[in-house]
Amino acid sequence: KIKRSWLIAGLGVLIIIDMVSVNRRYLNNDNFIRAKQFDVPFTASAADNYILNDHNPDFRVLDLSSSTFNDASCSYFHKSIGGYHGAKLQRYQDIIEGYIQGEIQSIASVLTKGVTLQMIDSMFTKQQVLNMLNTKYVIVNPEAMPLLNKSAFGNAWFVNNVVMVNSADEEINALGKNNLQNAAIVDTRFASQIEGKNFIKDSTSSIVLNSYAPNNLMYSYKSPTEQLVVFSEIYYSKGWHAYVDGYHVPYLRANYVLRALTVPAGEHEIEFKFEPRIWVVGERISFAGSLLLILLLITGIGFEIKNLITKRENNNV
Repeated sequence: KIKRSWLIAGLGVLIIIDMVSVNRRYLNNDNFIRAKQFDVPFTASAADNYILNDHNPDFRVLDLSSSTFNDASCSYFHKSIGGYHGAKLQRYQDIIEGYIQGEIQSIASVLTKGVTLQMIDSMFTKQQVLNMLNTKYVIVNPEAMPLLNKSAFGNAWFVNNVVMVNSADEEINALGKNNLQNAAIVDTRFASQIEGKNFIKDSTSSIVLNSYAPNNLMYSYKSPTEQLVVFSEIYYSKGWHAYVDGYHVPYLRANYVLRALTVPAGEHEIEFKFEPRIWVVGERISFAGSLLLILLLITGIGFEIKNLITKRENNNV
């Protein structure tokens, strides 16, 4: 009774109506945003803008105005103490559970009372783990000025005391028992790098971070004596390499999660590079493959040109 073409068209319309009505239950206008909003997913708050005016190449921010370890929005603007990722470094997670959460509670407890700037400064001096992680700013209210932590150790500092420990448990426990601005907690597996050395902090010594990138850090160092420098960067031996004046040198783990380096007297350039072996090998294989492909193409083109020349010579004969 209905022409086949009309039947097919009608069924097509009914199917589309059915699919659209059902699909929109799961995917609708709420699931899409404008391109401009995608390019700028977060709007900087007053606290963010204040911190962004600090042009120091490397410091960290603690955001207490959101869920510190379940919200990554702070990391959009700053190098954050918190944030979230499904894959975590176990040692940093140990530090979070063992110290950082307690220090955050300590800060929150003080801020709930009527406090002065002097009391806030005094409070920060006691937060040693946050200080060794170079936590320079704390956001309490995103629409207010952040708290400035004057006690943060900076991105690198000198120590004159080494506390040797025999295990990971001893290492993490020692963080709460020592002045981390003067002492480095070091596992005995790294003893060969500091045996027989006597480190004395000198007021004329200095170390400055000149440039920062996620895979490359450059420092200028000056000291009349050999020094042990602790860097507020996570120790990760599987790819991070240390160089002094361009020469590859060993470095060690300090304070359970950070890296440290013995540097001789004088003026030196210190560099940390992330150079994972798998990437280096892969790059060489990729280069060799590309070079081989180019050679094959050149060879193929050469044979074609040679064949064309041979044909023309035969035709002329």
